[in-house]
Order: sequence, then structure tokens, then C-alpha cells
Amino acid sequence: MKKWQILAPLGLAVGAAAAILLTRKNAEKPGPAAAPAGKKAAPAPAPANLKTGSYSFISGFKNASTVELALDYDPEKFSFAVVEEGFLSYSSDSHVALMESEDFSLQIEYAPYHSGEEADAQWQFLREKHPDLADVRYGSVEAVKYLEGDAVCFCLPIPEDGNSYVQILLFKAKGNDTPLEELPEDPNLAALLGSIRFTKS
Repeated sequence: MKKWQILAPLGLAVGAAAAILLTRKNAEKPGPAAAPAGKKAAPAPAPANLKTGSYSFISGFKNASTVELALDYDPEKFSFAVVEEGFLSYSSDSHVALMESEDFSLQIEYAPYHSGEEADAQWQFLREKHPDLADVRYGSVEAVKYLEGDAVCFCLPIPEDGNSYVQILLFKAKGNDTPLEELPEDPNLAALLGSIRFTKS
């Protein structure tokens, strides 16, 4: 019998034994610790580097007051600027705040109530003009929203202010496949709007 015919079966046997030992060794290694049964993973923490954007304006004529809107945003996802030109949409205001991200953009501006009217009357007027108007809530922030051309419009009452409210126009970014009607459910938008607070002086 030739020598290679004897050595070949021996080589196969040695290889098989080594494979079995390696498999057993790997099986004995502890794997990653499993989460305790019945407990859900904690949600991802909020970004630690949030910035605050601020937009202020004069509300009213008699006994006018300065209103400041502040909100928190992640500077890695959004840009924020108060501008006097280059608006995303026409505005009769002297200045607006703009926020832009890869998925959507916002134009924030103030608007006066009709003379002698406050939020309820203004919302009723808008409801007659926009049958799709709906109440929405982001955290403690309440608003109404409706479709306005190629944007979703949010109207926010200002606490203890019967002269003005804030209007926010939401525009979809190019390349975002989300239907415009569904964009108000975006979690990044919800975080932005939910962080809004007002101060008056």
C-alpha cells in the first residue's frame, strides 16, 4: 500500500478531533449577558449638547410687551437662525426664525389676533377656512395644525397674551419620502415643539 493512502485518513481524523475540541471550547465561553426577563431596554438618552434657540418680538400696541419663544435643539441635526430676509415663505413680519435639518425645515413667526379676539375666536376662523384643522399636543405645548399649500401650519397660543400667537410652518426637505401629512409625527419635530416655552416682559 502506498504511504499517502495511509497518511490521508490519519490527517482527516486529526482534523476532525481538532474541530470537535475547538467547538467545545467556544461553547464553554460565556456569551454576552442577557437582559433580565420582563425588563425593556432603557430609551436612548437625550443629547447632552442641546442648544437653546431664541426668537423674540413685540406683542400688542397699547401696553405692548416683549415675548420670547425659546426651544431646545440638537446642533448636530439642526441649524437655527433669526433672519430678516431669505424667508422660506412670505411673511409680513420684520424677522422670523428658521430651523433646517436633513428631513424638514421650520419657519417660526408671530401673528396678531384679529382685533378684540383671542385664541378661541382665531381658531374658529381658521377652522372655517381649513376643514382639516386639528388640535395637537407636544408635551405640554398645545396647538392647532392644518395644511397650507406645501406646508403644515401650526398655531400656538401664547400664555396670558391676547394680542399675538405664534405660527410655525413645516416644510418637507428634498429627498424626504415621508408624506407631508405624516411629518407632524416625526419624533425630532415632536421634541422640538415639545420644548417650546414663552416668557413675557
